[in-house]
Amino acid sequence: MHFDYCTTASIDFVLLDETTFSNIIQHPDLTVTSEEKVLNAILMWGMKEKDLYGWEVVDELIINSFPEHLFGERLQSVHDLLPFVRFPLLPYALLKKLDMSSISRHIHNFDNLVKEAISYVENGARLENDQNIRFQHRRSSYKELQYIRDGDSNGVLYFAGTSYGEHQWVNPVLSKRITITASSPPSRFTDPKVLVSRTYQGTSFTGPRMEDGHNCAWWAVDLGQEHQLMCNYYTLRQDGSRAFMRSWNLQGSLDGKSWTNLRVHENDQTVCKPGQFASWPIIGPNALLPFRFFRVIMTGQTTDASNPWNFCICFLELYGYFH
Repeated sequence: MHFDYCTTASIDFVLLDETTFSNIIQHPDLTVTSEEKVLNAILMWGMKEKDLYGWEVVDELIINSFPEHLFGERLQSVHDLLPFVRFPLLPYALLKKLDMSSISRHIHNFDNLVKEAISYVENGARLENDQNIRFQHRRSSYKELQYIRDGDSNGVLYFAGTSYGEHQWVNPVLSKRITITASSPPSRFTDPKVLVSRTYQGTSFTGPRMEDGHNCAWWAVDLGQEHQLMCNYYTLRQDGSRAFMRSWNLQGSLDGKSWTNLRVHENDQTVCKPGQFASWPIIGPNALLPFRFFRVIMTGQTTDASNPWNFCICFLELYGYFH
């Protein structure tokens, strides 16, 4: 049986007995868009609250109350269900908020689970090798788009071009499935649709701009309001120039404003030929964070002395778990 969290949340789930609710939370095919929603569902079920609020509501209520008053006879069940929230998959900033919360001060095992997750993230553990289910994302919630080789047809941007597997491929920028923007205005050689066109472009670059008092150049992708990707691999292709990138970051964002580094490149010598493909894995905790927006941003000059801040790529692809 396949459980969709949205369906679970829309029914009167607070009336479910502990066994049924626990089976839903633990079901291997439970579909969620974030572990925060699992946490919220457990807390609301524990309070017998029909409206689905966030943990912040519980945090406010518990300041002037006690867990025994909020959850009543369901308190022990809440204790038993909390370990099924995969806390290490929550954003680090959210974990820090939970660590400082009133819930942590009042519920001992909640505090332990949050602190364990923070330690796990801060230590940069190799999550992909960890067999503990609490450190693995629910793959049923996402379609796996796996990197096979440079320039393959397995990435999310190609997938968007097929209307997510429904039709023949069309450039996803033209079909408005995705949006690509650049640090300099569109022009003959700064053409967003080129990056996902599947055809080699001899001259393709975005120029520099000043941000926070520093030079930078970037290409950015918006997967769309309904979509997110946990990125674990990406590919770039140099255009026909010899302006080889050396220092840049791949970043992800939920809002297109606040960016998280997924991979940092400093004096990376990988690209050394015009037209060359190059791919890199994303490892560590950030590979399990879903983002809507992605960008590659230069943080240092290229090897071209004449135009050192032109970011010269003609192809971009992202891989991972797509929702």
